[in-house]
Amino acid sequence: MCEITCENFYSELPVIEDAIRECAFISLDMEFSKLNDNASKPFSLFDTTEERYNKLHQIVSDITCIQLGIAIYNYDAENKTFKTSTYTFYTYPQTFYKSDSVVNFQTSCVEFLCKYNFDFNKLFHNRVPYLTDKEELKIKSEMLDELFFDKYFETYIKFRSIEEELMKILKIVSQWYDTANYGEQTFLEINGCNDPAYIILMQYYLLKKLKYILIDESQLGLNITKIEGNSNSEALNKKIYENLKLSLLNKMMGIKYLMKLISKLKKPIIGHNCALDILILSNQFFTPLPENFKDFQNFVSKNFGSIYDTKLLCKEVKRIVSKNDKWVGSSLSEIYSYLKDGDGEKYSDNTCIQLIGIEEPQDMKLHHAGWDAYYTGYCFVRMIHIIKSFSSKSEKTGMRYTLTELLKSIEFSKNKLFTCRSISNILDLEAADHHNQTNYLIIQNKGILYKALDLKKLKQDLNEICSFDIKLLSNYTALVAFPFMHSRIIYKLKADYKVENYSIYQRKKTNKQIIGLSLAIITTCVTILKYLRK
Repeated sequence: MCEITCENFYSELPVIEDAIRECAFISLDMEFSKLNDNASKPFSLFDTTEERYNKLHQIVSDITCIQLGIAIYNYDAENKTFKTSTYTFYTYPQTFYKSDSVVNFQTSCVEFLCKYNFDFNKLFHNRVPYLTDKEELKIKSEMLDELFFDKYFETYIKFRSIEEELMKILKIVSQWYDTANYGEQTFLEINGCNDPAYIILMQYYLLKKLKYILIDESQLGLNITKIEGNSNSEALNKKIYENLKLSLLNKMMGIKYLMKLISKLKKPIIGHNCALDILILSNQFFTPLPENFKDFQNFVSKNFGSIYDTKLLCKEVKRIVSKNDKWVGSSLSEIYSYLKDGDGEKYSDNTCIQLIGIEEPQDMKLHHAGWDAYYTGYCFVRMIHIIKSFSSKSEKTGMRYTLTELLKSIEFSKNKLFTCRSISNILDLEAADHHNQTNYLIIQNKGILYKALDLKKLKQDLNEICSFDIKLLSNYTALVAFPFMHSRIIYKLKADYKVENYSIYQRKKTNKQIIGLSLAIITTCVTILKYLRK
């Protein structure tokens, strides 16, 4: 697993890009600046898809991904081998010209990350920057101004006290310049400076003051060559300034290069319980989330390939494997342990998963984005092989499947994200909203005469059965939503209450309204006829 900071991002970028171009799929994981807090607008079993999206939208609006894990899986079908390269990126916005982002941190989240040895020094000192689509377009527009660097420099000093340091550098280089011969070189060490904007501005400052120099930037510092001035010097300097602008933009783009490549290639994306991850990925690295779910569906369709959530896939695997298998839960660590060392190991079908460049640690390194991305991809590979092998009992074990065959076997889960406490537990990125009301019950007190419900007692009775959400339609009638519907639920409630399916209740209510309206029309007609006869 390779950790990526600003110090090695551009040296590793070509390797990562090549791996993405050739890969079968990419698995992602994120660590956040703050945790999911939906206390103000809690999830409800009554939520429509649009309402659930709006709640998620509000949650992610002030969450920042501060560590991004990418595991790149390449598939060799002939040898039934998945080879994977795994990377962890420390990501954080950077002050750039007029852009100055605000990042919210939650104390409990920081404590949680510290518990798992998150390196905040790398985050704040060596992060990989990024630009959103809007920031990129705005900066490209600003760079058309010939005075861009002068304005940038003035703006930049307001935020960072670098003028004194630049004056020292200028003095050192000026002393060398005054005695150097044409063609002579000197080397200016950067001293571990990790701010690309500062390094570019340093070059501009030197070129503006000394004019007749050439600067070649390397990883360790700046090679400066004294040149002889001529009629082409002004044009050369103008070209150098334009190249500096381009270099500055390229360095500030940072991880956005990979986001653009993933978007362009439409590679399948795998996550675990990844609804928040996908929304944050869109909001942070592309453009602010749309206000409605339909527009978000269009955005995802335009910018990403197929998306699969292993949290949903594990439900299908759990359904088809032996009921005697010991399967504790559906967290990433529990699924991984089941498939790697538990009862799920017997379904491995001799498929090999190889980590490139590093050995997998004996103990799981949870809540480290790179490793979690690897574990997610591992679980995905194992589960799609289980689902494919169980899909046709006539097929022999040990079969070699193409990637197309494997993905076709899980077509039912494509572009569906897990979301907790909802009727279907699914946020469907393709289908229109068909809100399922089959899990709704109408509850009233028994008896001919209407009697007000004892809400406290009703909730106590419901708690003994399963989780639920409740709405009072009146003092006498409650609408209750359940995560699933079973005859056992209705049977238990019928002992003390009058219970009716919500769709039947609605139908009866509609029929009563129709009858009432019909009677009103008839009465009106009779009255009119009587009046006319007089």
